Amino acid sequence: MRFRRVACFTPLLAVGSLLIGCSNPDRPLSPKSDGPQFSRTASSGDAGKITFQSNRNGSFHIFVMNADGSNVTQLTNSPFDEYLPLFSPDASRITFGRCFGTCQVVVINADGSGERVVVNDGFPGAWSPDGNRIALGGSAGTGIEGIYVVNVDGSGLTRVADLQYVTDWSPDGRQLLLGNDSYGNFEIFALNLDNGGMTRLTNNPGNDGGAKWSPDGTRIAFNSDRDGGDFDVFVMNADGSGVTALTQNDGVSDAVGEWSPDGTQLAFSSDRDGDGEIFVMNADGTGQTQLTFNDGIADDGPSWFARVSPPNDDFANGTVISSLPFGAGVNLLTAGTEAGEGSPSCATFYGPVNNTVWYSFTPTQTQSITARIVNASINTVVAAYSGNAVTSLTELGCGVFGGSPTFRAEAGTTYHFLVGGLFGQGGPVEFRLEVTPPPVANLFYYPSDPTAFDVVQFIDQSYDPGGVGISARAWQFGDGATGSDCCPTHRYATDGSYTTQLTVTTPDGRTASTSQTVLVRTHDVAITRFQAPSAGMIGKTSKIAVDIRSNRYPETVQVQLFKSVPGGFQLVATSTQTLPTRNRITSVAFSYTFAPEDAIIGKVTFKAVASLLGARDALPADNEAIAPPTKVTR
Repeated sequence: MRFRRVACFTPLLAVGSLLIGCSNPDRPLSPKSDGPQFSRTASSGDAGKITFQSNRNGSFHIFVMNADGSNVTQLTNSPFDEYLPLFSPDASRITFGRCFGTCQVVVINADGSGERVVVNDGFPGAWSPDGNRIALGGSAGTGIEGIYVVNVDGSGLTRVADLQYVTDWSPDGRQLLLGNDSYGNFEIFALNLDNGGMTRLTNNPGNDGGAKWSPDGTRIAFNSDRDGGDFDVFVMNADGSGVTALTQNDGVSDAVGEWSPDGTQLAFSSDRDGDGEIFVMNADGTGQTQLTFNDGIADDGPSWFARVSPPNDDFANGTVISSLPFGAGVNLLTAGTEAGEGSPSCATFYGPVNNTVWYSFTPTQTQSITARIVNASINTVVAAYSGNAVTSLTELGCGVFGGSPTFRAEAGTTYHFLVGGLFGQGGPVEFRLEVTPPPVANLFYYPSDPTAFDVVQFIDQSYDPGGVGISARAWQFGDGATGSDCCPTHRYATDGSYTTQLTVTTPDGRTASTSQTVLVRTHDVAITRFQAPSAGMIGKTSKIAVDIRSNRYPETVQVQLFKSVPGGFQLVATSTQTLPTRNRITSVAFSYTFAPEDAIIGKVTFKAVASLLGARDALPADNEAIAPPTKVTR
């Protein structure tokens, strides 16, 4: 059966590629991939396997073969058509679509065993880089069409976009590539899984689709008929710029399948010899080579897994870091461990740590450095070592679940860093190595308005962004006194402005200082005399005098006069006074007219309260006075 891509652009289902194809009138239309798909993960030296769909035995089923075309093995044999198999990133599983009016997302082990249906009413489009989730199109049993993400066990179904065509999952796990014809022709979009934002990457009158990120995420290969009625393979930068045609064959349709794991080649399909066959070429379009030769049989939809470990999988091949700061992404899914490699001490209870890579750095100056892992889709560990062989390393620091080892690195010494996944996990992570910033010094004290009578409590509020902590403190209180505790107390003997300084030091020798001005002011006013009448009569007005004095500074004082009532005191009058100089007495005069209720009780007790405005009185005990009871008659 021959598939043609010249005049038809029929998207069938929301599959992992834009499904482009037409059928012979005597055969049902099957979903058609846009070409072979290399796995992006991997152990070196393995030529890999190719899984593909074929109707060589009647219906379309899933097959696997060696990368050279030998040892073809049928993996499925259901009564229904099965299409577009996709290797999981570690090649342990395969997902594909099984269709019988509607489609199912099915997952099997790489040897064909362990078949399970993940969801109904959907078609798989891409694996997440960590191999734990599948992006698919359809309704997924919800009755609402769209793009969904689901865990491989069928849990956690999440709708992430309206109905479109999902073609790839970014290497960092944060975006999906989608095809959408809402503008009248198919264009390519990137969906941000963090915030749902959509970025249009292509914009031309032709149809663009089948987009695939390069392994490093910097380029996108895709199909387009923009240069005529047939489809060709193009490549562009990840932001949509720099579009370049890789194949240009008039009357022949070429469709991209997948990048090679190292990003140097592209697999694609073409009908240039009369049947749909699989080809490979260099990433610049040169060196086009045909791989399959099967007349009259529809072998298509290949997913090519060539198991290639990260280049820094082994200690001896650790990535050499030349300068700081350094940051690089790596997929740990197909990383391994080597003989003699120990497990970091902080990961003892979170093993196994089976997926590890290595980095090394030789500083040119002595300084503290911090290793950390960010943007990880898995639980991680990072450890720092000194030594020359993987079997005899000395651990200098270790961090799990985002912890960041920090240590003092000596100039000229080579240090090694292990980055790995906990609980046997693998997936994309980003490793960073940075010069450790100094600690952030900060202090707090109370009371905030101390007097010469107060014991001031100082508190160290410093922190270390390097995560090591504070090991030493040096306090200078500004009057010659010092301290070394985290929370010392100090009493200043006289009023004044004192610059208090705190210097903190981390165990690896980083320091920082901060200072604050402590303003010591001893405010003190007192009621020196309170004179009220000894007797009063209803309707008669009597004078009441309150003498106040500031013992230190000019002050503004509020004087309140209260009288006794059943249950307490009642405010009678208020007077605000300015005391200009110290030790001068200011007399405040009040007038009070005795009321009938005073006579009912038979007496009134007066109280005076002097309150500082804008300051705290250091000795408030003498700010209140109560006069002897005044006898009240009719």
